[in-house]
Amino acid sequence: MSAPELVVFGCLTLDNVVTAEGVCLPQSFGGNCLYAALGARLWCERVGIVSRCGGDYPGAVFELLRETGIDASGVTRLERPHGRNVAFAYRADGSRTRAIPPEVLARMPVEERPRFVDTTLLPEADAKWLDFSPGASDMPAAWWDSVRGVHDAYMPVERHGEIAAAIRARPNRGIWMQIDSPWHDRKRPDLDDAIELFRNVQAVLPSEADIEDFQPGVGYEETVEEMLRMGARLIAVKRGAAGSAVFARDKGLIAKIRALEVVVVDPTGAGDAFCGGFLAGLLASGDPVMAARYGTVSASFAVEAAGLGRLAHADPSEARARLATLAVS
Repeated sequence: MSAPELVVFGCLTLDNVVTAEGVCLPQSFGGNCLYAALGARLWCERVGIVSRCGGDYPGAVFELLRETGIDASGVTRLERPHGRNVAFAYRADGSRTRAIPPEVLARMPVEERPRFVDTTLLPEADAKWLDFSPGASDMPAAWWDSVRGVHDAYMPVERHGEIAAAIRARPNRGIWMQIDSPWHDRKRPDLDDAIELFRNVQAVLPSEADIEDFQPGVGYEETVEEMLRMGARLIAVKRGAAGSAVFARDKGLIAKIRALEVVVVDPTGAGDAFCGGFLAGLLASGDPVMAARYGTVSASFAVEAAGLGRLAHADPSEARARLATLAVS
C-alpha cells in the first residue's frame, strides 16, 4: 500500500445514539476521524488515519478500514480501557443533546442505560480527551514524505497547535492543514489560542453550533468576519440541513452550497464526513467552493443510515453522480 496523501487526525469513540423518533442505537464504534476518513476516501484512494484507542476497542473497526482501503497504521492501541464513550439524543429540529433526557432513559432496559452515559460529561473527561487525542508523534514517520493534506478533527486546541507546529517544521512541503473545532479553550477564554492557530492553518471548518459557542448570541456571519479579522484565511461553516457557507480573507462570503435532499436517518458524523470530503476536494481541485461541494456529497451519505454503514459502503461513482447535481446558490 502506498503511503497516504491525505491524513485525518482525530478520536475514536463508542457511539450511543437516540434518534429523534426515540430509537436507541447503542455502542457502535465511531468517532470523528472515522467519519472524516470515510468522507475523504470517496474521492481519494490514499487516506490514512491517526488516532488512539483503548485495549478493549472493537477490532471490527480495523476490518472496516481495511475493507475501505484506509491505512490504519497510524492508530495506536493503548494498554487501558477506551476512554471515549459518547451519547447523543437528537431532537426533531436536528439539534442534539449529550445528556440523555430522563424520560428517554426510563424507557430503556436497565442493562442498556449505562451505555448511554456520556463519559465526556464526567469530571475526568478533559484528561481522557487529551489522552485519547493523537499528536504529531503518533503519525508514522514515513507518511510525512507523501502527505499533501491534513485534517484535524475535533480535539483539544493544544493538539491542533502541536500538529500545526510539526507541519511548519517540514521545509518546503506545502502541506495543507485544516481544523475542525475547537480552535479555543472554552474553559480558559483568557488564552488567545485562536490568533496563533489561525496563522498556522489554511482553513477552519466549524459548525454553526461551534460559532455560537465561540461568540454566543452573535450571528454566524458576523462571527466569521471577526475570525477573518483575527487571521483566519478560509472558513467553511457547516450549517446542517441549510448546507454550508464558504468565506475567505479579504473577500468575505464567496459561496453558499445547499445540502443534498436525501432521507435523513441519523445525522451523526455528517459534519466530519463533510470535512474529509472538503479536504479531498481541495487537494483535487484547489478550489474551496468545489471542495465544499465534495464535502456536501460526503455528508449526504453519512446521514442516510445509522452509524457508518451507508458512508462506508458508498461507491465513488455514486459520489460523482451526486456531485454533478449539486449547484452553488
